[in-house]
Amino acid sequence: MGAADIVRSELISTVKRSSIAQNGKRIFKSSNQDALKDEDGNIIGWLWNAAGRFLGIVGNVFKLIGVGFATLWGLFVSTVQYVYNFNWNVTDTEIDNQIKATWNTLGGLLGGTLGNAFGYLACGVVPGALIFAFNEPLGAYLLKNVSEEFAEELVGNMTNLINYTFRAAVQSLILWGFKNLRKFIKARAELIGRIFGANAEKIVRAWGSQGSKPWSFAKAVDDAVESIPNEFVKNFVEEFLEEAWDGCVEAGYVIANSLDSWVLQQKVAQQQNLVLGKQRYVEIQPDRSNNRERIILAGPQEPLKTTIVQTLSNYQLMDNKDVGTLIGMPADDYLRAKPQSVRLVITFYSVKQPPWNNPNGILTRATYSVPDVKRSKLDWQTIKTACGGVNGYMWGRFRATGILSNGRQMQVLGASGAEAEERLIALLTLSEATLIKKPTISEDRGEDNQGRYLKQATRIYPAFFTIMNQYKVPGARGSGAPLNDGLYKRKFERLALWTEQKPINFEESIQELMRRPGAEQT
Repeated sequence: MGAADIVRSELISTVKRSSIAQNGKRIFKSSNQDALKDEDGNIIGWLWNAAGRFLGIVGNVFKLIGVGFATLWGLFVSTVQYVYNFNWNVTDTEIDNQIKATWNTLGGLLGGTLGNAFGYLACGVVPGALIFAFNEPLGAYLLKNVSEEFAEELVGNMTNLINYTFRAAVQSLILWGFKNLRKFIKARAELIGRIFGANAEKIVRAWGSQGSKPWSFAKAVDDAVESIPNEFVKNFVEEFLEEAWDGCVEAGYVIANSLDSWVLQQKVAQQQNLVLGKQRYVEIQPDRSNNRERIILAGPQEPLKTTIVQTLSNYQLMDNKDVGTLIGMPADDYLRAKPQSVRLVITFYSVKQPPWNNPNGILTRATYSVPDVKRSKLDWQTIKTACGGVNGYMWGRFRATGILSNGRQMQVLGASGAEAEERLIALLTLSEATLIKKPTISEDRGEDNQGRYLKQATRIYPAFFTIMNQYKVPGARGSGAPLNDGLYKRKFERLALWTEQKPINFEESIQELMRRPGAEQT
């Protein structure tokens, strides 16, 4: 098919245009070309539609530039003040002059804003860019300082320009709408005269005429206040009206600023939720065999992940470490007896499982040191049985003191003398030392301010034990503790007794603790 065979009416573009337009023609309308009446010939409807379109445009602009509640309240206050002081007898010529003067002022502000921006660009940014081409550090420094000042000036000028533009637009809309509404009413003066009388018709026809006496709400209120004969009442009313308006405006700004702050906080919170995640609460059980020990963490989701890992790492790092056991050893062992190579330090608590605290009362702790422990007795079940097993034993104010064959003493507290002696004998089965004579029983009668014994009968349970192992190592300075005739290297580790089962790698731990370093240098 040749070009001569093409029919224009059958072209796809023509068919498509005909389906979406009237007679194949698309008509574009501008609000500036609208008639002063709607389709029904009603100017009120036209004004309503025009105001709706204007408010829609204003709303989109506000959303674009991020105008806050404080700005809207300021616009509302200025509009109310303008209407309150507006001369309702103003002539059409004066209205046109006011609108023209308003937009002429806007031209000056716009020119000033653009001129300031051009000056900064021409005399600040461009020279800085040229210097940057030859000297990058100096150019970057100059551009940084100029850009900061330029941004500050531009933001300030743009803010003033936008605020004035909105106020000018609202005031011009009021003037323009008032002018057309008055024209609409005056065109129907004859009808108004028929309804309300000849005087009403005269008033309508004279409305806004040249030489009319000015009238405004502000003038009417002032005349009413000034007409009050009583000076006291007049001063009261005058000050009341003035302060009421000032208080309302100030309170409105407080509310508006508070709303802006609240919206900003919500936006920041949303951004934090996007970056950091929502607020989470996590309960961690580091040891699954211990339901009593739990750690509760709270915070944003992403940082909380790192905190959980750190918490578990710290728990593993500090597990079975007890600095207090190393520092708080009985002083008698250092002062009188010879240094012992291996000793067993057992700790009891009045709670069965960690954490070692008692939310319902006072936590009771007891620590006993078994000297010269037998290597054959270093069995987990044997040690736990000597401590009273799962149920522990009754601790109290009675003390059993035994003199041992290695020149040492050992003391155990119990709820009764028999209980204390029985536990002392049971613990000594773990030691190479033996009792020289029957233990001595004494009673601690210390009382509190209410007359009760300080050491009340309490059931305590085996919590953990520590093996203290030390050997003489020649030349091991810095790693040992000075004793009687040399330096000694110490080994220690804390092994749990509160668990129902023997800890994992228990035998390997005991073997390592009992290994002699020989002449190892450290």
